[in-house]
Amino acid sequence: MIDEKLIKKRKSILDKLGGLPEPKVQNKEWLYLLGEETRNSILVEGYFISEKELKKVLSKNVPITRTEEEAFNYFRTASFIYELAYENYKQNEFIFGIPLIRQINKSLGGKGDFRKGKIQITGAKINPPEGYIEDWLKIFNDFVKEIEKKLDFNALSVSHGFFEEIHPFEDGNGRTGRIILNYILISKGYPLVIIKGDDKNKKLYYKGLEEIDTQMAEIFERFKNKKPDKRKVLEKLKSVKSKTLRNLILEGLRESLDRIIIGIYEEKGAKLEPVSELLKELGYSPESSRQLIKEANNSS
Repeated sequence: MIDEKLIKKRKSILDKLGGLPEPKVQNKEWLYLLGEETRNSILVEGYFISEKELKKVLSKNVPITRTEEEAFNYFRTASFIYELAYENYKQNEFIFGIPLIRQINKSLGGKGDFRKGKIQITGAKINPPEGYIEDWLKIFNDFVKEIEKKLDFNALSVSHGFFEEIHPFEDGNGRTGRIILNYILISKGYPLVIIKGDDKNKKLYYKGLEEIDTQMAEIFERFKNKKPDKRKVLEKLKSVKSKTLRNLILEGLRESLDRIIIGIYEEKGAKLEPVSELLKELGYSPESSRQLIKEANNSS
């Protein structure tokens, strides 16, 4: 399990280096992270695209297959939304709300309209609300704004699970939720998190969501066909404990922070030895340090 202190330490180093760099695609580290997030996020939904194929689609700007379209829409949407998040970070503000949530879904290829009636989430242990979707999202919005005031990784994980449980749209809920998750992180000066889509990590991701589902099932059942009580729902959300999903997010943050930090060191002209010393300080073995530096160089 990842200790939050390791993440806070890395965040402190990043702040001393000038803070999170602007998420422009010209920045090799951001381009790498955004590309990997795109590939993995759609892989969670069953769409596979290689790194080479993604670069080809983005360079031509004309997706052909359904998979290419999903990748193109995700990359384009995430790029724009993360730029907004970066402005939040730089201006020390936090713009968030239902219009933004709807726009994310629409940009991903959905309709941006809230679903009507029942919907079943494959593998989930809860039944999403059948109505009052906007009321549930207002509670989600309030919960996110509380998290933003003082970032708590358990609450952040719970908020992601809560959004997926509401399942407000007919399609694209997973991708929309993962972009919202990173929007919050970037707004607080953290890099994006990649939820990996390979079988092992996908199972962990779903296990993490299931842990939250189990604890939230009673409150969703209580307000299944009626307007949710904001106070009771928020009270329940604050009591939920996330272990697996929280650890996935922290692990993803560790990897992204290390890559961004190494990228800044190299950009500032640091020699290999100081970078190696930095990685040693962050808990990497010499062999792991060499591999990480090699991967960072290969992504350029």
